[in-house]
Amino acid sequence: WPYDALRPEDVAAVRRDGEYGAYDGSMWPSSEWRFHFDITKSRPDVGAIVHTHSTYATVLAIARKPIPACHYMIAAGGGNTIRCAAYATYGTKELSANALKALEDRNCCLLANHGMIATGPNLEKAKWLAVELETIAKQYYLSLSIGGPVILPDDEIARVKEAFKSYGPRDRVK
Repeated sequence: WPYDALRPEDVAAVRRDGEYGAYDGSMWPSSEWRFHFDITKSRPDVGAIVHTHSTYATVLAIARKPIPACHYMIAAGGGNTIRCAAYATYGTKELSANALKALEDRNCCLLANHGMIATGPNLEKAKWLAVELETIAKQYYLSLSIGGPVILPDDEIARVKEAFKSYGPRDRVK
């Protein structure tokens, strides 16, 4: 079914309560409904999830390479690395469990031989993080071609995480 032809009423709504996997709608849910469901069920801080097969994140996922602290923006992912979840077949409960493990104390991860997941309290922030993850994946990948990155120390990433609490547009305090 062409995505651009879908209407809101075509999108399957997976039920939060009741039988696992029950849904409403005229079409089947995405094959990846499990990790979307399981992440939002286990993480009250997550209001939205973006899952893509973006080029550079997927290249690193295919190589099963986590992304180290090669740039301070790694802190947007919640820690000093972007982890790569262990491989499991797409759409399976095993993939969902692997994604949950890779997302422990993190906001995004790579999925081995698959793609990436970015989360956020709302869709705008999850989309922003997905773009940031693809950008840092590209930067890391390209840095490997010139000898590899210089990795920032954990204490610097901790400082950046603290500074991110007031990062971005905000109202001026009077």
